Amino acid sequence: MSSMNRVRRLPPVCALVAVFRVLTGRLRLESRYVGSILVMEDGQRFRVFRHLSLSGNEEREQGPPAPAVLVVRFKFARFSQTLNRWLSLIPVPLIGGYPGLRQKLWMVQEETGYWQGVYEWESTEAVEAYRRSFVLGLMNRRAEPRSVSHTVVPRTTLEDYVGGRTE
Repeated sequence: MSSMNRVRRLPPVCALVAVFRVLTGRLRLESRYVGSILVMEDGQRFRVFRHLSLSGNEEREQGPPAPAVLVVRFKFARFSQTLNRWLSLIPVPLIGGYPGLRQKLWMVQEETGYWQGVYEWESTEAVEAYRRSFVLGLMNRRAEPRSVSHTVVPRTTLEDYVGGRTE
């Protein structure tokens, strides 16, 4: 990885990029999926409570775009669901400025206390970089031990992944 790529993934740089994207109208919270129930492969149902979307031309890796979806599921070790919804706003600038992000859905299953994030990335390489990131590591430290799972779905957009899963 080049030194420029390493710098671009640093939390303060991600936060600055996210602020720029918000100010230019490219990064925004949307309502498209908010309130929807998604039924996952294992039959679990999650309610979407936040949708972050990036629009416009983004820096792309060489070659044709090959988006990928990352699904992260976990259970927070502490705090109520209400407080954790508020706390989940803290990493938004780090996620919204991370290279390769296209969209993210935040979801919760109120009955079990499990949370899920569904991200669309520009490539599987961007997914792998994010899996090693500070922000995902922070979430992993806040989760109950052994409750975290990751699934990567290559060559898929968020819309394709969500399609057919909503109730």
